[in-house]
Amino acid sequence: MSTKSNVGKQNELSIERVTTARVSRRNFLSLLAASAGSAALAACGGGGDTGGTAGDVANVATGVSKSASASGTAMPPAASITDSSGAVWTLANGHVAKNGSSVSTGSSAALILVVYYNGTIYAKNSSGTWYKNGSSWTNIGTTDPRGTAASSTSSGSLFYGINGHMAWGTGSIYNTMSAAAQLAILKDLGVTNYRADVCTAGMAGILASALNGAFKNSGVSILPVLNPPSIGWTVSMSESASYTLGYDLATSVTKVLKGLVKYIECGNELDVNVRSGGNGSLTTDWNPSAWPAFRGVLRGMIDGVRAIDPTIKVGVGVGIPLAHRALQMLWNGTSPNGTTNGVGGAATVRWDFTCYHWYESSGDVTCGWINNQCFDVLQCLKDSFGVPIWLTEFGWAGSKDTSAQQSAYVTKALTQYKAAKDKYNLQSIMMYAVIDDSFGLVKNDGVTKTAAYTTFKNFVKANPV
Repeated sequence: MSTKSNVGKQNELSIERVTTARVSRRNFLSLLAASAGSAALAACGGGGDTGGTAGDVANVATGVSKSASASGTAMPPAASITDSSGAVWTLANGHVAKNGSSVSTGSSAALILVVYYNGTIYAKNSSGTWYKNGSSWTNIGTTDPRGTAASSTSSGSLFYGINGHMAWGTGSIYNTMSAAAQLAILKDLGVTNYRADVCTAGMAGILASALNGAFKNSGVSILPVLNPPSIGWTVSMSESASYTLGYDLATSVTKVLKGLVKYIECGNELDVNVRSGGNGSLTTDWNPSAWPAFRGVLRGMIDGVRAIDPTIKVGVGVGIPLAHRALQMLWNGTSPNGTTNGVGGAATVRWDFTCYHWYESSGDVTCGWINNQCFDVLQCLKDSFGVPIWLTEFGWAGSKDTSAQQSAYVTKALTQYKAAKDKYNLQSIMMYAVIDDSFGLVKNDGVTKTAAYTTFKNFVKANPV
């Protein structure tokens, strides 16, 4: 959400110190706590008795009051900050308090500033080190986290994303709709990460044209996902043939996109034809005869991307809800027959971010059921690989969901994933899809917006990251 309008209002405010006579009942106890220190108390968004609200840039600081600036980087210190959850934050004697209870940043130096910016609480100590509050405080160094704008499209965040098929050919709405028109929808929704499948250099060229054209400096990136089945890959192939196919696919695409993308996903739901039974959570659920082709094409794609541009981060993922075990086997060099590295002594597979798909029909991603027990899939992915997690597809249950159910799902999913972002290192969530009659926020005519479109847009606007 942009704070430019709030910053403009800040410049019109007079700087006032707050007395106990002007303090609201809500902030009275907070003020008593703060009065033990030397905090100068004034309001950021409209009067000294009011803390910051969900969309405000506000701060609590020790020392002398200072004037608001157009950039939002210097503001009058407030009596307290009220975040979007209703929690009240104060600063006294170098310590932060949340609802009156001390909150430690792990800093040995006294804190001098607490800031509510872009929906997040930050604190700075007297040594100039900044901390970001999430599930716990994170040391983010000495760079001031505040910028000149707070909209999700200008923050550089990859978090809010969506799927499309920009490189599809004749007969597709994506083919007839210009890159600029697609970008306009993405910008309106507030998403900053657009996933698109490619399997040839020609398809990559369509993405490159968009990235050199309408998408250039737009704040919206494109995640290419390599799709080897579209050029003939099958699980009946040998590992060496699969490797070569994957390598050639990746090099041809990466040559076109080098310098234009920072991330490439290798494969889309390739695990679907490799499972032999079960829910995918066991080693024995996977087909030993299909495994070499699966592993080979992934190895080939990863090596192919890195051969052309080693700075591009590569992702590998699965589509079956409980297929985390397949990823563990790849990472650890285990094949379904239980032998280390499998046939041919293949090396372990390594990637830079873990991709996963999770739809409404699968239930709760933090409580997937295995043997009648609740299983936290996101925690498993975090613990197993230690790299960022991208939900490269999530969505409702298709055409069987009513309009109201679609909107309810969007709210529920976005709320859960945003809350879980820091706990699991969830770097991007990409809804399926922007345009689709059954799963899309926009119908196949490219014009008709669903009720869920507005729900999605309003959530992103109210919850910047």
